[in-house]
Order: sequence, then C-alpha cells, then structure tokens
Amino acid sequence: MLCPWFGFVRAFASRTSCKVLPELGRSWIRRYSKKLEEEHDLAFSTDRIRNFCIVAHVDHGKSTLADRLLELTGTIPQSAQNKQVLDKLPVERERGITVKAQTATMVYRHGGTSYLLNLIDTPGHVDFSYEVSRSLAASQGVILLVDANEGVQAQTVANFFLAFEAELAIIPVINKIDLKNAAPMQVATQIERLFDIPRSSCIQISAKLGTNIEAVLQAVVENVPPPQGQRDKPLCALLFDSAFEPYRGVVALLALESGQLARGSRIVAAHSGRDYEVLEVGLLRPQEHPQLCLYAGQVGYMVAGMKTAQEAQIGDTIYSYGQPVDPLPGFKPAKPLVFAGMFPIDQSEYVMLRKALEKLMLNDPSVTLIPETSIVLGAGWRLGFLGLLHMDVFYQRLEQEYQASVIRTAPSVTFRARLRSQKLIKEYGKEEISILSPSRFPDRVEVSEYLEPMILATIVTPLEHMKQIMTVCQDCRGTQKEFLNMDDNRVVLKYLLPLSEIISDFYDVLKSLSSGYASFDYEDAGFQVADLVRVDYLLNGTGVEELATVVQREKARHVGKAMCVRLTEVIPRQLFQIAVQAVIHGKVIARETIKPYRKDVLAKCHGGDVTRRMKLLKRQAEGKRSMRRIGNVEVPREAFLRLLRKT
Repeated sequence: MLCPWFGFVRAFASRTSCKVLPELGRSWIRRYSKKLEEEHDLAFSTDRIRNFCIVAHVDHGKSTLADRLLELTGTIPQSAQNKQVLDKLPVERERGITVKAQTATMVYRHGGTSYLLNLIDTPGHVDFSYEVSRSLAASQGVILLVDANEGVQAQTVANFFLAFEAELAIIPVINKIDLKNAAPMQVATQIERLFDIPRSSCIQISAKLGTNIEAVLQAVVENVPPPQGQRDKPLCALLFDSAFEPYRGVVALLALESGQLARGSRIVAAHSGRDYEVLEVGLLRPQEHPQLCLYAGQVGYMVAGMKTAQEAQIGDTIYSYGQPVDPLPGFKPAKPLVFAGMFPIDQSEYVMLRKALEKLMLNDPSVTLIPETSIVLGAGWRLGFLGLLHMDVFYQRLEQEYQASVIRTAPSVTFRARLRSQKLIKEYGKEEISILSPSRFPDRVEVSEYLEPMILATIVTPLEHMKQIMTVCQDCRGTQKEFLNMDDNRVVLKYLLPLSEIISDFYDVLKSLSSGYASFDYEDAGFQVADLVRVDYLLNGTGVEELATVVQREKARHVGKAMCVRLTEVIPRQLFQIAVQAVIHGKVIARETIKPYRKDVLAKCHGGDVTRRMKLLKRQAEGKRSMRRIGNVEVPREAFLRLLRKT
C-alpha cells in the first residue's frame, strides 16, 4: 500500500520550473519521492515473498553461499573482499564460524517476475542449535547444505529433522564440488538413503567459485511456499531475535504473520502488556534499510524504545494497540546443559558487569542467569549454557564487546535428587530438586536416589575408526542405541551418554581418534538414576566449599587424587606442614602433603654441648605443632584462579 501523497509528491517534484519553491525544497521532494519509489519496489505482494534459511554442519560453506546469493541478486557489489559478510561479530571472524543467525533481504527476478527473498544464515555447531530453531520459525523453507568432500555429518542429520518436524520445504544442495576429493554423487546417495530425498533433486554448486548459484535461487522461488499472512487483518508479528544498541535500545527482528507495521504506529508486546510507539522499521539488506511500513510475510527490524530483556522477550507476539490477537506459540525455552560460575575480578565492577550481562543476554536468550555468592570470589552469578563452545563464545563476546574482565569457574552439570526427608520436602515444597551447585548437594540419608543428565549422541565416523570410538563411548558409561551404515565407508552411531562424561574433553578425544573425520551432535535425553557422591577437600582439616565436586562413586578416588595433586601445586607453602585431603562422608579417599619451610635454628650454634642443639630442635618442633594446630590455611585468590585455569 503506497502513501496517499505519493502521486502528488512525484508530480510536484517533476515540475522543476516551479518558481515558488526554492531549490533546496525541490531537491528534498525529489529525494523523498525516490525513497517512496524504493519503498514501493520492496512492497511485494505476499505471493511474491519467500522466507528461507541455510542450515548445515559447521564449516560446510553456509556463509560463503550467503555471500554469493547476495552478490547474484545485487544486494552487495561483487568483490573479492566479500567473505563472511553476514558474520558481523569479531568472534565469528576470529574463529571462522557462525555464532549468531543473521538476516538479509534480497530482490530476485525469475520468469519475468520479481521476488522478495528473506535469507537467514544460521550457525552450524550443535551448541547454537537454539539459533537454528528460532530461524526456522521465521521461514517456510530451508537450504540443506552438505559438503561434497565430507558428506553428511551429525549436525546435518539434526538440522534435517528440525526442518522436517517444522514441515518446511527442504532443498538439498551439495557444495564444494570444485575440490579435488569431492564426491557429489556419493553424497547424493547418502542424502537419499538417510533423508529419502531423490538424488536427482540435489543441486551441485561451488559457493567459492560461484558455480550454479542461480539454480539455488530458482529452486527457492519454485519450491519454497509463500507465507500465508494477510495484510488486511490486524497486526500479528513474531519477535524471533533482538540486539541491543547504546543509543536506540533494543533492535527487534520480526516476522510479520499478518497486518502491517508502520513507523509511528502504537503497538503492544503480549508478554509484558506494555505499549510502545514504533520509532523505526525496515529491512536488512544486509545493513539496515529503513522503510515507512512492513507488510505481512516480510521479515524486518523494529526500534520501539525497548530497553531491557524483560521487554523484548524472544518468542513474544507484537500486535496493534487496541487490536489484541491470540499470542503465537513462540519457542520452547532453551535447556542449559553446562553451568559455570562467573564473578567480577573487582567487586566494585559488579553493577557494571550485571548491565553488560543483561545486554548480551538480549542477543543470546539461551543463556540462563542465577545469582550466586562465594566466600573466596564474592558476589557473582551461575550461568547456564548449551555447551562448552557456547560458553567460550559468550565469555569472549563479553570481553570484546563490553570490555568486561571476569573470573569463571570450571564447568559442571545439573544433577537432581528425589528427597526422602520430610523436612527437606517441606523446605523445598517438592520431592524432586535440581542441584546446580555442589554446596547444595543433599546428604545420602536424606535422598532416595540421585539422577544425572543424559544425552543422545549422534556420531558419524569412518568405518576404520569405529571400534576405537565405540570403546571410548563404553568407557564413558555409554549405551549403544542405534547403528546405521551410511555407505560403504561411513557409519552412524547413536549412544546414550551421561552429560558429565562429555563436558571436559570427549569431543577432543573423538577428533583425535578419528584424525578429525568424525562429527558429533547431541540432544537432551532426560535424567537417569546414578550413584553420585560429593567429594569435599580439606586443608588441615578445614573444608574449602568452592572446591567441592559431585562425581560418580566409582570415579571419586581418581578425581580426588588428581585434585589433591593440583592443590599442592597452587597453594603456597607455610612454616608448617599442610595436609590436603579428599573426603567422602568424613572418609579420606586421597591425601597429599605440602611440605613446610624449614628454618635452620642451629645456624647460630657455634660449639657447645649436644644437649643445647637438641633443646633448640625440640623447641622448633613444639612451635610447628602449635602452628599446625592453630594455623589458618586459606586458598589465596591468585592460587584459586590458577586452579580454575587448570580444571
């Protein structure tokens, strides 16, 4: 729908001989007329809009394909410098991976008709699968990208089933056919065997060289259905992503299900019930391209003066003021699998760090935040992440984007306990509780059983490495659930594994055993009964709460011994002997000793009877016994940091 003044403004601006308006006024009207024409060019009817995203395993070429699509449609100029155009974060360019899903709108002409294509480039690593699921909610189709050299990988399988369950159109594309060892026909056979997609429908391309990219756009136009929204109905939009900018506040990404969203209109966020005035709307091409109005079926951005994560809830429904609609289903809340403590280096930076966390979590809603206090480290938080890479990227973004220096503890998982004690049941108000920190681990006499989190792991590996990988999975207390031959050289293994066994170095061991050829993906598989114990650590009989851990009983002695050895390396020596002990229910399972400094009390003795020397040595021994009895051994902050870096 065009502005009612559009025809008048264009006609009036064409009368350049008019003597009434000064030259400045006429030039402004020309620019405004040009802007309206551009807006008219992007105001496509719903049947000429296609919303799609690219999904693939990590490093299969999603970002490179996105660059070629943007170049082919003229959205960005063709240049050799176009590499990872949609990867805007410094951490993405440093690591060479996509961390944050990015949106870009393109105009493509096919069969004499112009189409508006909304592209979403998604991450490929399993830790960012929540980004993929939110991108699928704003799309009607996906490009399933597979490397012609590596073939179908674990995350390829996971992404396919995400798209299949969402009932989206799936376009299989085989990339990197220009490589020397590429086997596109073999990969097409894998796709047909695993996903029941005919080999003939696979599009073979080289995103790096730009080979056959046009066929991908044609397939999107022909196979991806248009959105079903109607513009004459009340506004209903899904808020599927957001980011924070210092001067404008929250920039929300919306997928319009119906109606129109114009600049200056009044809207309401269904979750909070608060109303806002729309300050700016537009499309991403891939930079922000302001518009006067967004229409049903389009994917764009909105600035409305929102300031906090509570106001811009991911999955929220936006509607017009005075025209309420039924809220959209939204998204399933992300389930954090890995937890780690975070504390400011200086407690005076607590408030500043809390504000930085709120802004970053607006851009990454899959992170959970729980306040926590430590005797050694002070006030802080316990954060929940979807995986170890997710945790590392979050901390790196916190340092790069907000210049925040923090202390983070070793990663851990959430256990559960079914209570037996009526006192605890009354205290917690339920019979089953979650254990986020070892300090809250209940005693065995108060619990009927403990439960540990499990995952269903999908491992794709060459056949020659299968036995070694199966041995590793069994050592990690895994149970095999499925075995599938992908082709003559590759197999798919599915194992039920305890999450606590894989959060340390499982992925590194997997890559090492398979020479880098195996891939790994996992999904939450609930909880399972386990024999767990809490291991405490004592320094001269005094417990250090921050060092306590929850482990499997059969591995407790090995874990306790390793930690005692590390403690002897980081705790400073004293003038008296320090006993470092690992304890379970008061029983010592491992011990190490930190030797004391020794002062030579005989240095001042020059001659004299031997009894004088014995007297001095006896007095020194009595002093050391007294110091050991009343001496207070603490883990210094610096030593604690060194210990955390080693774990």
